[in-house]
Amino acid sequence: MSVILCQCHAYRRIAQERLDAVLAACAESAIPCVALPDLCFVSAKDPETARQIAEAEIILACQPRAVRAMFPGAARCLDLRTEPLETILSAIRAIPVTPTVCNPAPPTEWIPWFPVIDSVRCVQCGKCADFCLFGVYAADGGSVRVSQPDHCKTDCPACARICPQNAIIFPKSEEPRLNGALDTPVKPEPMDQAAFRERLKHRKLRLFKED
Repeated sequence: MSVILCQCHAYRRIAQERLDAVLAACAESAIPCVALPDLCFVSAKDPETARQIAEAEIILACQPRAVRAMFPGAARCLDLRTEPLETILSAIRAIPVTPTVCNPAPPTEWIPWFPVIDSVRCVQCGKCADFCLFGVYAADGGSVRVSQPDHCKTDCPACARICPQNAIIFPKSEEPRLNGALDTPVKPEPMDQAAFRERLKHRKLRLFKED
């Protein structure tokens, strides 16, 4: 692949005119472009296409930091929402033309809202796994990972709010501290920390009574 283009099928975060401009530039320059309905969906549900994404020259999607966390080793990532359009088009025109084949899986009705762990920031404290009520996380040998992305409650970023390292990314969120837009980590708010302690307290009490 030369260009991967995320159309943000579920949340429609990217303006259609920008998508059209990129597709037109690729067609004009004969640059192979794979327009994926939703890159987050591919990350969670289409491992075959996910493996091919690292071979692309450019990935155009929201939040490059989130993209790098979902696809380690991925090539150049440009933010399709905020990067100047001329910068994107110039980068496309500079790509050498090579043939490509990609048949991504079509999206289902599932809305691809789920957390992505930034391995650079994560210290494996396990607070996210303790906090989540939906079984999204798993801990294997002391390493926390997102094991069931489709168990995540749509539009719930609570685990990211309490992460002490700001290592959890929700690419679909509109909040910069949650969607990977900020290069500098942001500590949890005192209110979020209090909510975390309170939830664990009540959960332990409930389990004690059941035992």
